[in-house]
Amino acid sequence: MTIFRCELIDIDQLTYQFVSANDPDIIGVEVMLDGNVLFDISMNQAGETSVLFDSDGWKAEFDLNGLRSVLAKCEAELNDWRERLRKSGEIWSAQ
Repeated sequence: MTIFRCELIDIDQLTYQFVSANDPDIIGVEVMLDGNVLFDISMNQAGETSVLFDSDGWKAEFDLNGLRSVLAKCEAELNDWRERLRKSGEIWSAQ
């Protein structure tokens, strides 16, 4: 495998799109640069998260601290969304 270096991504240029699916029942955030999805962070009802990287070989290089901050931001947003969905009468409530 050959890996080529590229310019570091400026995390301020990233955009976020919140998505949901019902098979499996998850919520997620697509992290994009110039309209291209770089990766998707998903969370299920139990609060378990996963990251799916774009398999199309989109070249993306992050500063490690920048990537950590993007992941932390997305996880916090998903946790907030999950908590709203778990309130009484909402779709993920225990009722």
